[in-house]
Amino acid sequence: MSTVRIFMLVPILCLYLALPTALLAILEYFLARLESPWPGRVLPILSVVNSLGWTLVLLLNMSTMLHPSLYFLPLAVLVIFNMPTLIFLLVYKTTRRRFTERRTMDRKDIEDL
Repeated sequence: MSTVRIFMLVPILCLYLALPTALLAILEYFLARLESPWPGRVLPILSVVNSLGWTLVLLLNMSTMLHPSLYFLPLAVLVIFNMPTLIFLLVYKTTRRRFTERRTMDRKDIEDL
């Protein structure tokens, strides 16, 4: 497989990740709204482990190929597979910030009574 064909797979990988990421981002929103912060941290952690696993598999399969143009392929896979991680972290941070602000306001309201 030539390097041109390999790099043509990048848009396909992005489309392959779009729908599951959108559905899991909705799940992340509901997990981040829970009282404990740990359920909302599960999806970003699993996403990082997934991206590192795919990168490691690619590196192990490419260990026999020494073509210089292929050195950026594992980096590209790492970046592409970490896009869902960034989305999950963004959803987590914004949801938790709103949750903690609302909880702080509720505590102030209770103290005012």
